[in-house]
Amino acid sequence: MAKTWSRSFRQGNAIYKLNMLATESIRSVEDRFVNLVGLDIRTIRVLRLIGDDPGTTFAELTVMTAMERSLVSRMIQNLVRSGYVERRNDQSDARRFGLYITAAGQDARTRADLLSERGLEAVFEPLTRAEVRAFIATMDRLADWLDSEEFLRKSEHVFDRIEDGGEPDCPMVLPEG
Repeated sequence: MAKTWSRSFRQGNAIYKLNMLATESIRSVEDRFVNLVGLDIRTIRVLRLIGDDPGTTFAELTVMTAMERSLVSRMIQNLVRSGYVERRNDQSDARRFGLYITAAGQDARTRADLLSERGLEAVFEPLTRAEVRAFIATMDRLADWLDSEEFLRKSEHVFDRIEDGGEPDCPMVLPEG
């Protein structure tokens, strides 16, 4: 049976659409990740970050993942209990500890990476290679923008004007279609 969420998708604005695309793409593969890797997608993201940056700290992970501290803490505890990650005291400061991926964690990450590749093939099936590259480049550009001081200033200005009962200086008008 066909899904119908895409009907309401077309009625939303760009932020709504980004949220729906992310939610639906994750929902469509989440069970497979849990069944074949033993971890949900968010926990795999934390595992990947630890593997990519050995010795990263809990505080650094909360910033990199943009998730709540309590959630990241539970994920790390789960990864440590499962033997995928180990904590090591920092040699220069015993109060700090770094996180390191284990061999079992690397095996889980390798399986998750393969599943991610297959999932992306399915998600991007209707797009040409050029469209996929353009989509990824656009996401990268938006991530850089959203992470910039300029965006922070701009969004504060826009929302402050709305809260004061005014209109944004230059509302963005997106083309139809």
